[in-house]
Amino acid sequence: MAYTSQDTKAHENARLAGIRTKSIDIIVPSHSVSTLICPRTPDTDEPASVLAKAIEASDRFMTNTTVCLEIEGPLPVPSYVRESIDLLNRYPVKLIIVCDGAATHEPGPLLDDSLCQKVKEVSPGGELWHPIAKQSVRAR
Repeated sequence: MAYTSQDTKAHENARLAGIRTKSIDIIVPSHSVSTLICPRTPDTDEPASVLAKAIEASDRFMTNTTVCLEIEGPLPVPSYVRESIDLLNRYPVKLIIVCDGAATHEPGPLLDDSLCQKVKEVSPGGELWHPIAKQSVRAR
C-alpha cells in the first residue's frame, strides 16, 4: 500500500501528541529506517492508537523500511507502546524498539521477553536495521 494523505495525517497527529519523526535514513539503496521518538507520556487521550497509526504510516513511506521506536528516558517501556503493537492487528511491519540501551532484537541487551515476542508477532520476517548495533539483523 502506498503512502497517502491519511498517513500524512497520522504523522501530524503523532507530532501534535509529542511523538516526533527523528529521521528517515537510507541505509542501503534498498532499505530505509524511519525512527520515531516516543515520549514517556504523549499529549493525547489515545496514545496507543496515535502511535499505531504513525507506525503504519512510517512503514508505508518507503518500501523495505524498518520502523524504529526510540523511547525517551529509562526503562520500563511505557504501556502505550505495548498497546500500540496490539492495535496494529498483526499489520506486517519490520519494527524494532530501543529504550535505555536495550532493544527488542539482538545483538546486545534485550528488552523484556513479552515485548520482544509482541514485536516478533508483527514481523513479516527478513532483515531489519538494528540502530544500536548499526547492522542488519534477522527480523525473526
